[in-house]
Amino acid sequence: MRRLSLARIAGVAAACCAAACGARAAEPDALAQIGAQVGSHAVVRAEFTQSRQMAVMKRPLTSSGRLVYARRLGVLWLIEQPLRATYVLGEDRIAEVGADGVRRERALREVPGLAPLGRVLRALFGADTAVLKEHFEVTLRGDAAAWELDLRPREAQLAQFLAGVQVSGGRFVEAIRMSEAGGDVTQIRFRNSRSASAPSDEELRLFGEAAPATRP
Repeated sequence: MRRLSLARIAGVAAACCAAACGARAAEPDALAQIGAQVGSHAVVRAEFTQSRQMAVMKRPLTSSGRLVYARRLGVLWLIEQPLRATYVLGEDRIAEVGADGVRRERALREVPGLAPLGRVLRALFGADTAVLKEHFEVTLRGDAAAWELDLRPREAQLAQFLAGVQVSGGRFVEAIRMSEAGGDVTQIRFRNSRSASAPSDEELRLFGEAAPATRP
């Protein structure tokens, strides 16, 4: 039940496609404007820092690394600290790529924390706004240059574990904060974001795709 609900945050997270001056309910034109801006990038590369503060622990769990989002392929989540690990977060699968380059497919139940994260990131960077208004009350602040989005669950089932989601950014998504009803909070901050027209050969290899043949 918990994993199923978390997965729905993905549609939720499409949140990032909205903005309007002042704090007010989301407007279709504002959603379209921010969605077009955030979703215009075929590939996004960024560095991230993630912090998860659990209600039962005094200190947060932190990690850092790099993210690669490719519209057609999914998300590469490359953790560099405190331990190195590479994950491919696809629509319905997760793969771990070892230092030897060997791919190990992982069942979603084996990595319950990464499964919803992958869906959230795909929805955010892909600017999929379709289910946002259906599942959340949305409040927007700022404009296309600097926007903040606050999401509050409409449905009782979702509200049982999720208190709210906050997303902020401009041309790119810059920060995500997910607050759970039980008191746990996950924060992700992105920096040095840049766009590209296509993944690199190395990124394609990690995604499990063949690099395009080089013309003689």
